Amino acid sequence: MIKFSTAVRVALAVLLIYSGYLVLLASSLPPEIFKPLFSEQGPFEEMSIVLWVALGAMLLFHDARSPRVLALAALSFVFAAREADLHKAFTVMSIEKIKFYLSPDVPVLQKVVGGLVFLVVIALILHLARLCWQFFFRQGGLRTPVGQVLILPVLLLPLSKILDRFSNVLKEAFDIHLSYAVNQFIAAFEEGMEMAMPVLFIVALLLFRAGRRETAGAARDASLLHQGKR
Repeated sequence: MIKFSTAVRVALAVLLIYSGYLVLLASSLPPEIFKPLFSEQGPFEEMSIVLWVALGAMLLFHDARSPRVLALAALSFVFAAREADLHKAFTVMSIEKIKFYLSPDVPVLQKVVGGLVFLVVIALILHLARLCWQFFFRQGGLRTPVGQVLILPVLLLPLSKILDRFSNVLKEAFDIHLSYAVNQFIAAFEEGMEMAMPVLFIVALLLFRAGRRETAGAARDASLLHQGKR
């Protein structure tokens, strides 16, 4: 049975309070204030970019020689670029869309370069997904404070992407139009949780560094004690 650490309990409590704050904003703010606050150029989106870049920099500072850490840092910068809309800044449309590769209006060079970039990102995500699976389920990561905090943004990531497309998919595929109030709640949670994810990753990194320092200190104390007995 998995016992939740104090760190993950605090993280969950903060997430619940933060979620309540998002609900309050979505239910109380008028459209003229809500829209710019949670828009693609709003403060939540801009802060997400800053936090993803900060996470990447912290990972490089932590251990720039580790291939795993380099992969995590690279993905952090990719997410920052995604939030900054760089995936469609240099092409006629987003390189994430199937239409980009099928449309005759997109230059062939853009398709080739955009496709290569997209494949590299997908390979990076799959590589890190495999490492996460090994850490959580084969190495007992879910039993550690670091793993219990780390699983939160890992689960939030696909959820935020589902929320991002949920309204459009319903409208385009099933001709279902959600009310403005529902779309407002979806937008608040999508943008709000996207900003929370890098924060949770940073907390997990800080917990890992603290645990490693504690382990190193305990090993050093044990070594000194052993030398003293000799």
